[in-house]
Amino acid sequence: MMTNQTLGRWGRPPARQCEYLVVSFSPFSAPLRQRWRNNGVSADFLGDYVKAFLPAEINHAEIQHAVAFVANEFLENAMKYHECSVDIPIGLRLELTSEEIALTVSNSIGPAQAERYRDFVANMLSQDTGDLILARMEQGADGSDESASGLGLLTMMSDYGVELGWRFEAQPDYPEMMTVTTSAVLNLTNPEGAA
Repeated sequence: MMTNQTLGRWGRPPARQCEYLVVSFSPFSAPLRQRWRNNGVSADFLGDYVKAFLPAEINHAEIQHAVAFVANEFLENAMKYHECSVDIPIGLRLELTSEEIALTVSNSIGPAQAERYRDFVANMLSQDTGDLILARMEQGADGSDESASGLGLLTMMSDYGVELGWRFEAQPDYPEMMTVTTSAVLNLTNPEGAA
């Protein structure tokens, strides 16, 4: 059984002044794969939410697009890999301070899948982002099935300068499940990252 573990950037001092939004939904309310994007549902509204609180000197369109991209990628992955046999909600939390935007998404997965995902994340964090993007694109061009996964995460890091973190935790109410929480932090003082 996999033990609790944290990878990447995680944890920061709590903000004194913070706008936040918390959303969660049950996998039992409708088949996840049927209602995401195929039916026009998306997390674009989070970009609009953030835009309402941004200072005038920030590029609203750029930040709005970055938040929507990150949120959609996170939720798409959470729904794709969520364990639907138990009623553990998928949760999303967005926090906005004067310096950064933090977005976290959590979902439940089986321990074997959690271990594979943890290994993928550890490998991704140990390599150069630009090299990995090229490798994933080449693998996708060769028709590889899931070997090109993670391109969205790599794009967040390279195009938006997002710092990513992952927390893998045992589920106390469901010992056969793990919760994986993915975190993205977008710095508002340098929203373009290294690009």
